[in-house]
Amino acid sequence: MNIFPFYIGTRGVAAKPSVYRCLADFDSGTFTTLYSVKGLSSPTYLAASENDCLYAVGKSPDGDCVYALRESLSMASAIGRDPMTIISTLPSAGKGPTHLSVDSRGEFLVCANYGSGGISLYTLAPDGRILAQCDSRQYAGVGFDAQDRQQGPHAHFAAFHPQRDEVLVCDLGLDMVYVYTLDRKEARLKDTGRSIHLPNGAGPRHLAFSDAHPDFLYILTEMANTVFVYCYDQVQRQYECVQTISAVPDPTEQNGIAPSSGDLMVPLTADNGSIGCAIRFSDDGAYLFVSSRLGYQSITAYRCESDGLLRFCSRCSCGGITPRDFNVFADVSGAGQQAGSDQTSHPDDYILVANQDSDLITALRFTRADESLALLDMEMQVDKPTCILPVL
Repeated sequence: MNIFPFYIGTRGVAAKPSVYRCLADFDSGTFTTLYSVKGLSSPTYLAASENDCLYAVGKSPDGDCVYALRESLSMASAIGRDPMTIISTLPSAGKGPTHLSVDSRGEFLVCANYGSGGISLYTLAPDGRILAQCDSRQYAGVGFDAQDRQQGPHAHFAAFHPQRDEVLVCDLGLDMVYVYTLDRKEARLKDTGRSIHLPNGAGPRHLAFSDAHPDFLYILTEMANTVFVYCYDQVQRQYECVQTISAVPDPTEQNGIAPSSGDLMVPLTADNGSIGCAIRFSDDGAYLFVSSRLGYQSITAYRCESDGLLRFCSRCSCGGITPRDFNVFADVSGAGQQAGSDQTSHPDDYILVANQDSDLITALRFTRADESLALLDMEMQVDKPTCILPVL
């Protein structure tokens, strides 16, 4: 059965429900809210660890913070109360936290502070509590669009590399992706010398990793609404741009290949006025998906080929306004589909979208047989949804 549990993060206030745990039943086309959580203000982004802890960026009476929550063991019998408890709260050590991530071992958490333009690294206890801030970086400078979006640094994303001890940070304000080594023993971040300066005015927002291509980075830029594909050159010991491809591509155009280093200027916004939001891989890494807002309220699908490069597949309306985030769920019905040049069999994919400005969760299906996206007749009303997170 294609029934998946997931969390929703929102811009809600502490006095009202602001985090939801739900079920999406794609077979029946219905949503069920299992419970909602009060007490968190504006938990716009969520992350989870293997020890059943949920983490959120948000606000507290004392300012911006990061939360750690644990689900009650008596959830199934809990009626009339939230089956989730806040077990620790620490300051985000910056302004406007917008993203956070937990490492695969559940030992560290990193938070990106968009407003002040920096990141904070925390140690975690075995039970998931946030123990202490152990390191940080505060960025400085002015970007290309100094009159508007890039007056200063804006750390929009910070995550741990899934296959090695690295932390990567997208700074929208300075057109940078910083790459650090995580020193677990010293609980510190160390510069690798492999940080990436993207084209002026691109505005890197989020990035995605591929288990099939661990030396590749797939960076979604907000202001240019373009995916930049970077591959680590073992000889030069640097990331090199190997492809650029629009997040709202014209199907008649060839795949975009990176221009020469002297010709990397990109427009402040894509020609159609749209800007990038979120980027995610399918669970097997075969397909990459991107959401866009403003000019196009859409989801775009790409095939990730055996060489790591992207091929445009299809684009579809997201069914709402401002698809701030989405996530991908593999069809578990067992009905595999033939897809791609290698003709491998794999189930189709479902996509849940958090449409912030239409207070709506929508659903799409990606059919691998013809690599098409289609909006499903499946909706859920939620105030200002901003994050979709599968339950581990």
